[in-house]
Amino acid sequence: MRTIKGLWSGCRKEIQCWKNEKSHLVRGVLFGVFICWLFYDRIWFLFFMLPLLFPWMKWQRKKERRKQNQILQKEFREMMLSISNSLSVGYSLENALQTAKDDLKLYHGGKEGALQKELELLIISLKINEPVEKLLLQMAEKVDLEEMKQFAEITVIVRKNGGNLIEIIGKTVEHLSQSMQLKEEIQTMTAAKQMEKNIMSVMPYFIVLYVRMANPGYFTVLYDTIFGTMISTIALILLVVANLWAERVVAIEI
Repeated sequence: MRTIKGLWSGCRKEIQCWKNEKSHLVRGVLFGVFICWLFYDRIWFLFFMLPLLFPWMKWQRKKERRKQNQILQKEFREMMLSISNSLSVGYSLENALQTAKDDLKLYHGGKEGALQKELELLIISLKINEPVEKLLLQMAEKVDLEEMKQFAEITVIVRKNGGNLIEIIGKTVEHLSQSMQLKEEIQTMTAAKQMEKNIMSVMPYFIVLYVRMANPGYFTVLYDTIFGTMISTIALILLVVANLWAERVVAIEI
């Protein structure tokens, strides 16, 4: 009973998240309608495919989070470069954070980025004499970026026990730059493979669509018999598995 309640609670939380992800939800439903029409010639089969929206939405959310992390890493590198330059000319950490906020604004061309917004909240809290170490830790929790968490923890340690913060930040910036440069080189080398993967992933659907449009009665045996429906289902499952496997092959994490 507890297991059922836990699953129901998890489903409700997941559905609530969909309110802010309507574009992914609409795409998932439209793709489901297309699949039901193409592989089964029965759009009402979508009712049985609705549970698949849960893994679909989680997968889309994971892809979105990966993109956001890449943007945050670039913003964080710019922030650390600005802080390092400010500290090297004698600024305090508090003033360096203020300068970093202004530099991030220029980096985005006047637009507000996620990290810039958090820096603005941090600076407002600094004006009411909140300790910078505490604010950096809070900012790291909100941003949910591993590099930011490490920077906040290092700042706390240096402030308590002493240390060369300028040197530490300089090494952090160098490490970030090398890591991001390596990621960009890998993305450049795998760009062609990514394109090939995308083409190969959608090509089977276009082939089936072309055959169906060119010869409407060709797939009748698949649509009108139970055995044909089973074959269509197996083919669809194999296509999904192949796509997921291709995603893992071209995804190189550092």
